[in-house]
Formats: sequence, structure tokens, C-alpha cells
Amino acid sequence: MGDADYSYYFVLKSYLPLLQTLGDTRVIDSLDEAFVSACRQELESGNACCLLAFAPPHKIPFGMPCPVIPVFAWEYSSIPNRKFISDPKDSWTYCLEHFRQALTHSSYAKQVVLQDMGADFPIEAVPAPLWDTCAELRSAAASRHAVKHTSITLGTTVIDNRDFHIASESIAPASQIARPLGGSKPEPCNDLDINFGQSNPDVWMVGFYAPEGWGAWSKTTSPWIMLPSVVSGRVRLTIDMNAHGNNINRDIEVRIGDQCVIVQPQVALAQYEFELEVSQPSNFITFSGVDISAKRTIVDPRTIGIGLARVCIENLSRDEAAAVAAPLNVTEHKIALDGVVYTTILNPRDGRKNWEDILTAFCLAFRDHEDVTLILKMTYKDMSGYLEDIFALFCQLHPFKCRIVVVHGYIAFDEYRSLAEATSYIVNASRSEGQCLPLMEYMSSGIPAIAPDNTAMADYICEDNAFVVESSPEPHYWPHDPQQVFTTLWYRPSWESLYNAYRDSYEVAINDPDRYQRMSRCAWESQYQFCSMDKLKPRLESLLKQIRQPAPV
Repeated sequence: MGDADYSYYFVLKSYLPLLQTLGDTRVIDSLDEAFVSACRQELESGNACCLLAFAPPHKIPFGMPCPVIPVFAWEYSSIPNRKFISDPKDSWTYCLEHFRQALTHSSYAKQVVLQDMGADFPIEAVPAPLWDTCAELRSAAASRHAVKHTSITLGTTVIDNRDFHIASESIAPASQIARPLGGSKPEPCNDLDINFGQSNPDVWMVGFYAPEGWGAWSKTTSPWIMLPSVVSGRVRLTIDMNAHGNNINRDIEVRIGDQCVIVQPQVALAQYEFELEVSQPSNFITFSGVDISAKRTIVDPRTIGIGLARVCIENLSRDEAAAVAAPLNVTEHKIALDGVVYTTILNPRDGRKNWEDILTAFCLAFRDHEDVTLILKMTYKDMSGYLEDIFALFCQLHPFKCRIVVVHGYIAFDEYRSLAEATSYIVNASRSEGQCLPLMEYMSSGIPAIAPDNTAMADYICEDNAFVVESSPEPHYWPHDPQQVFTTLWYRPSWESLYNAYRDSYEVAINDPDRYQRMSRCAWESQYQFCSMDKLKPRLESLLKQIRQPAPV
């Protein structure tokens, strides 16, 4: 999840019920010789067939024996119309001239394609038909309140700002989460041997500089690490550490669960070993008492404290005859939600999504409000890729009373539905969208939005169903252009407008339930027009009736 083009799978999955109403539909995993042979057999038997390829046009192979319809999302003001280095397929105009038809997901993208391909090019805008899949959630929309008093249970990693001590220069786990993030049943722990001289996506370091080969230096007074599994019972803890400046021979407190030991690190790396009885299960190791007052220089302005090269944890209480591996640092996490709940679902490594503005505008809009929660559901495989950024923003925005909950990893369908039920507003602040499946799903369920009305969102975002975030064009480059030349446009959302949308939406949720209900109804009505089977089937049928064979290679 979070890899390039990963959303095409979800679009394909959403399309299937619609395609199955039009004819025999088969999902192909690979365009290999087996597919080519099967396709030729169908054609020789007199059966018409075509390939709907859910992929960017430049990634679809030429030379297929049947008509090919590229099905793609697009969210920029122009399509690639030149080769970048030597491959003519870099140009989408070249690819589309070969395939001779296409499907996209918004009227914006359709018009952008027609700019380069000509007004008579066969293309239709058919978004993922999500409206019909949201009937159950939509049925509860009329009785749904904007102010929530509920709880949800998620079987994945959850980071809640209220579980941390936050200051302007540091963040550390609060005492109440000296335990696994979710679940509380003590389990035998895994043996761990972690080298900090290289990046490790399963170990999250907070308050440390980037690894340097030998290890990593701390940069705050209270650095900490989150381990990939829970530690409990009798264990041997081995730490390879050194120190800089006033931390040489200084008492550094190392804590795991309810156990605390003192290390006096030296200039040279040394190994420190302890046997501990950890009664309070934890997957955090915290360091405190670190001094960062050593003189900094222009050459090295870092606030270096202690160096960490390796941590090894050996389980001494495990039954060797029947070793039981502990789960990762999550089982189930119950989140109580009271007040107005904002949810955003995004890939934090997608530069379009603008999640930093979503978080900062929320915090500053509700700095003094305890009854407001922002849930960031992150669709990215590696939490270490964004966790440090979130914690840095927590420190920069401190102090604030509002609540921020980060949900990482896959959640089951029932959990996803519970999250939607617990949401007052779905939030989007994207610079551009090809269609935006989460926004469409939530609005199809009757949940009003905070969102811009740019690119694909212009088809369904309006003041009747959303608090519209203003945006304006700015230069950008095509995503697969290695030279990153500014040849197209996306949109820059207004931070001030987003801030005001938060404030205005809160006022409606608290003081104007009738308007909230009107917005809820308009949200699902607009999605009926945009992405219901009733509205999309005639468009798709129209395109399929004029299918053309690919041009000769």
C-alpha cells in the first residue's frame, strides 16, 4: 500500500460490478503469452473482446491482439505530449493515438485529454461506481449527528497525541502508555537485535539524527525508540552506547516498561548489559537526562547527546521447548471519540495530498478546543517514512488541546465502516485529484466534506455539500518526468481558507444541526449524480459501442 499506482487496484475492484452488468468479465493478472493466446482463441471463435487496462497509458504494452481501453486517473492541466529522453511512450499522446480510445474518471481529465487529442477522440469520464456500495452507511445518514459520543476499535497501529508528553523541543511517551499500542495482555517477547547504523522500517527512532553507519546520535533531551514487538517478563537488555560533551560519564536513565536502569556512557562505544523483570509490557525504550548544551559549530551545528549503535533484547523467561513469538506492537486499540470528528485518508508520501496543511490548520483552528479530533488514516506501508514529521509538527504546534489520532496500516472492512460512522466531516486539501475514492465513499455515505473544488473534485464539491477550500493554479511537472520540467499546473490550496473551513464546520456541527443534515443529504445526492451505477452505465456502454482496434505498431 502506498506504492506508485497502487490505487489502480481499488479502482479496478470498484469497476467490476458495473462491468459485469455489460458482459462476461475476467480479471487478468498479467498480459503474458497465456493471455494473448486466450484472447486470440476468443476472437477466432467469433467472440468480441476488449482489454480494459487499469494503468497509466505509458505502462500499457503495445501489440495486444484485441482493442485496448486505457483506464486512468489524471489530475494535471495537460497530459504528457513529448518523450523525456528516448522512449516515445513517455508521451501519452503517442500512446493514446495507438490505443485510439480511453476511459478516465472526471470531466476535468476528459477535457485535458481532448485538448491534445482533438475534440473527436473517443474518451469518456466514468469514475469508480462507489455510490451503490455505500447504501448501508447512507441509510443511517438521516439520523446521524455531527457531534459524536462513540468509540471504534482498530486492529492496527494507532498514535494518539494524548498518549505523549509534548514540549516545544521534545516528545516522549507518557507513563500511561508504557505498554504496547493497543492490547494489554502480557505475552512472551521476541528476541530482538537491532543495529542503528542503518534505516529499519520496523524500528521508529524519535529524537535521533539519521543513521551514520556505526549508529545514530540523539538530538533531544529525551530521545526514544519504538520496538517492533512487545517486551515483557525476564529479559537481558544489551545496549551499545557512547556519549558526547557533558554526557560523558553522566547518569542517563534508560527505561523500558516499569524497569529503569542507569548508564554512564563514555566517549568510546561500550556495551552495557542488564537483566530485567519487565512486569509492565512495553515496546518503548526511553532515554532521559541527556544534555544537549555542548558547544555547536558552523561545521557541525547538531545538538548531539548520546550515540546508540545497537540494542539487543533476549527473552530469558520463555519456555524453550515451546517458544511463543509475541505479536507486533498492536492487537486491538479502542478509541473513544467525543465531539466533532474530522477524518482524512491519504498517502503521506503523495505530494498532492498536502497533509501538513490539514494538520497545522486543524491544530491552530482548535488550539483551545478539547472536543475536536482529527483522524489521519495513513495509507502507506512504512510508518517510519512519516512518523518523525508528525512528531516534529506536534512539537512545533505545542501547546494545543485538540486531539490528533494517526491510524497506520490496513484496517478491515468493518473497521473502515466504523470509522466512517464515527466521522463528522471528511477532509481533503489536495493540490489535485484524479477522483479521490475516500472522499467519494464518505460523501456517498452522507458525510459532508471540507475540500477544494479543483480538478476532479469540481464535479461534485460545492457549497451545498462541503466547506469549499479555495485554491489557485501553480506550476508543476508531470509525475513520471525525470527532468521535472514545469510543463503543467496543479493547484495550491489556501491555508487560510482551510483554517476557516474548520472553524465554520465546527460552528455548524455544534449550533446548526439542520444545516448539517441538509449538507449530509446533498453530499450523497451529488455522489449519486457523479458515481452511481445508474448514471455511469450509459456512458460506459456508449464508449464500448465505438471500440476501435489499436493502430499498427
